[in-house]
Amino acid sequence: MLKQTVFFWVVFLSSVFIVNNQYLFSNNLSPVFDLQVFSDDEKIESVEKLLKQGNTKVALEKLYIILKEATAKNDLPLISQSNLLLSDVYRNNGDYKKSNIFLDNALKSAKGDLVKNQIIYFKKGGNYQNEGQIDSALVNYEKSIFIGNKIEKNYDLKAKVHANLSGIYYLKENYPKAIEHSKIAVNYQRILGNTEIEAGILNNLGGIYYMTGNYKEALKTFESALSLVGFGQEELQKKTRSTSYINIAYAYSGLNQFEKAFEYQDKYFSLNDSLNQELKYKEIAEIESKYKVASKAKEAEIEKVKRKEAEYLSYGLALAIFILLIGIYVLYKIIKLRKRNYALQIEQENLVHQSKVEKIKGDLQLKILAATLDGRLEERKKIASVLHDNISALLSAANLHLYACKRQLIGNVPDEIEKSQTILNEASEQIRDLSHNLMSAVLLKFGLAVAIQDLCEKSSNSNLIISCESKNITRFEQNFEIKIFNIVTELVNNILKHSKATKGLIKVGQIEGSLQIVISDNGVGFDLNKIQEQDGIGISQIKARLSVLKGIIKLSSTNNGARIFISVPIIY
Repeated sequence: MLKQTVFFWVVFLSSVFIVNNQYLFSNNLSPVFDLQVFSDDEKIESVEKLLKQGNTKVALEKLYIILKEATAKNDLPLISQSNLLLSDVYRNNGDYKKSNIFLDNALKSAKGDLVKNQIIYFKKGGNYQNEGQIDSALVNYEKSIFIGNKIEKNYDLKAKVHANLSGIYYLKENYPKAIEHSKIAVNYQRILGNTEIEAGILNNLGGIYYMTGNYKEALKTFESALSLVGFGQEELQKKTRSTSYINIAYAYSGLNQFEKAFEYQDKYFSLNDSLNQELKYKEIAEIESKYKVASKAKEAEIEKVKRKEAEYLSYGLALAIFILLIGIYVLYKIIKLRKRNYALQIEQENLVHQSKVEKIKGDLQLKILAATLDGRLEERKKIASVLHDNISALLSAANLHLYACKRQLIGNVPDEIEKSQTILNEASEQIRDLSHNLMSAVLLKFGLAVAIQDLCEKSSNSNLIISCESKNITRFEQNFEIKIFNIVTELVNNILKHSKATKGLIKVGQIEGSLQIVISDNGVGFDLNKIQEQDGIGISQIKARLSVLKGIIKLSSTNNGARIFISVPIIY
């Protein structure tokens, strides 16, 4: 949720500054006009037009000429406007320091112009925030607000300043101030009628309440954001609704209402999958459209060639009968051969395009599956953390209080206390088991090698012994370890369910920056052709994981057992 909150603040910041999202040195040049014949407004308009067309290089040359002429005439409004445009160009290309230099120059020539001063300080705050200079950004945003208080209306800019300032206070962990400015921004957006942006700020505000532990207020705020966008079908409304769903799930989780949390989590996953599916269909439709255009052009070219051949044939009719007969025969053979070649060529192109479409579909499905698995993994980690760190601690504290109460009682201890302690112990055991099932505590504490060894010991029984050999295994990046462990767990489950083996072996080694895993058993094996055709959900998940991690998997099987080899670049 924290990432989603930062996302909305970045949107507000960018929406003010981006005039033309063009590259600084575009080669798309336009004719240079004589600036002497234009008024000040026409000069600025001509530059803005060039920027919209992407002719940034010509626009810069004009701006420097305009600025030089305005400085010579001491034309303060034109000097200020030229510096503002120059600051926008350099800011859009990531040069925030140079952008601030032009903003300082604009400030010097805009004395007394409150509206322009408010905009300048806001843009300076944005540049400092993009550079990570939070304190400098805070000072400039405060100045923009101070000046804005002297200006009537201008609600749009005021809303954006307060929204960005809320983000600054959030980063400085001054949550009361962050809440105060978020509420002001919400009120301004409500006046403007920008319901989608208002909903975005409310999601931010709810996130701040969540970070302070005020889950009830967070839930109320998230539900207000959701009610604003309702069930609108525009892309921004869908994305805001998706964010509201997952935020509400977190709030319910914080309130220990896990059934409601799972309900809104499922809504989030459903809507998110729908958004990804729409994007996939759009891409496929675009590819098919391009293919149809190309096919029609090819068919037109074929028809053009046929018409030319018919013309050549008509010219041959003027020749003698003998030459005509020979010519007709030759042309007939040529046309037949060319038709065959064209048919083969079109068929080949169809196959190439079809394979590209199928590849894109497959890649998109893998990405969607990997994203879904990653999302579920993060949710499992968070829920396991809440169960282990919060609920288990509360149950232990309650048990200790009962124990202390028993020691203070004189005489027989009531059976209700004994039963309560038994119930608390059973609840603690169940929560500990549930937390371990959601996320392996051994993996988080001791790493991949110990976790796999623990998995082998727990999976072994009187009918099947699974052993583990590890070499040069250190600690890796946590999410990387979790993903690898989940893959190994899925493959071990396959051995338990399908192999009918009596022995299994897992070898794990670190070789030249890659983690290599070999899993083998002495079971009945499997049919490689059938497993490729069926491609069950377990194998699909493993392939999706390895595809994202840029790893490989090789399957081999005989009647004497199966062997699976995995190699993945290590993430430290």
